[in-house]
Amino acid sequence: MELSRRRLMMKSIVLLLGFYGAPCLLAISSRMTSQPAALQKDPPATREEIESFWRATLQRAAKEPLEAEVEPVKEPLPYQKFRVTYRSLGGIRIRAYLGVPIRGEGPQQKLPGIVTAPGYGGSQQGVMLDDCQRGYAVLQVYPRSQGESANLWKIDGPDRLTWRVDEPEGSYYQGAYVDVMRGIDYLLSRADIDASRVGAMGTSQGGGIVLAVAALDSRVKAVAAHLPFLCDIRRAALIPGALVRTLLERHGTLNSRTLRTLDYFDPANLAGDLRAPVLLSSGGQDAVCPPETIRSVFDRLPGIKSIVVYPALPHTSSCDFYRMGWEWMDRHLGR
Repeated sequence: MELSRRRLMMKSIVLLLGFYGAPCLLAISSRMTSQPAALQKDPPATREEIESFWRATLQRAAKEPLEAEVEPVKEPLPYQKFRVTYRSLGGIRIRAYLGVPIRGEGPQQKLPGIVTAPGYGGSQQGVMLDDCQRGYAVLQVYPRSQGESANLWKIDGPDRLTWRVDEPEGSYYQGAYVDVMRGIDYLLSRADIDASRVGAMGTSQGGGIVLAVAALDSRVKAVAAHLPFLCDIRRAALIPGALVRTLLERHGTLNSRTLRTLDYFDPANLAGDLRAPVLLSSGGQDAVCPPETIRSVFDRLPGIKSIVVYPALPHTSSCDFYRMGWEWMDRHLGR
């Protein structure tokens, strides 16, 4: 099994024992470890600057009343479905959907909860509501300007990653990450949810979001992220075909100031505070979210962690990882 030689200059191959000890081959790339001088004009954000920014952001978000509105969705389903609307950073209203299993077998214990977010298209979720029948409450959050939340508020630009990237304050992912954390606020406001058993799962953009959210919010107790986007943005910005680079070039924002802003939202810079067990995946043929960017996050995680590398996988779903993700949740949330 070998990663594409067209995309990777092989420095070394590491045999990584993944989940259940399954051996996986992982390539570590030596390419593009230094940035062009033009991208170094503005220094990277420091850890102290990033921590201060998020501390102020979360303090401001906590002052927003949740004002959650919940309405049952009447569909012929074997579980309960609810449309949820709540308030987030800046007073922006966010739309989410909640799936809750129907349990008619007797006295009920509180449910563990799963929060998830969509891929970069904004509407396709990586975790389905019917997965609540596994014994979880599943909350699909659509961050601001994505999915149905775009009907409530929308950015005044063509692209989210590059929207208002002159500075971190007001940049898109500042609000988007908080939107998901406010979803956790809603989950924990429910009497049927066990606050000690909240997990976060996502694919692509959703994977990057849940990694960042779990680093910023200690209420998240387990994470599964499939082919996560937004990882090691500085490295991704130098890799042809990577979605980060594609978007920055398309919108004329591939510069040092943009990269400094995006430092504040990069899971690689936040990973040191992520204490929950984390399961990651990467694909050897994934040009969109290159495996070396995901490995950067993995290497910085301080707690229980596992990475599964699929040498032949492009940027798409994996039934195997989907199964493993739920097994990871069962194990670490004690269902």
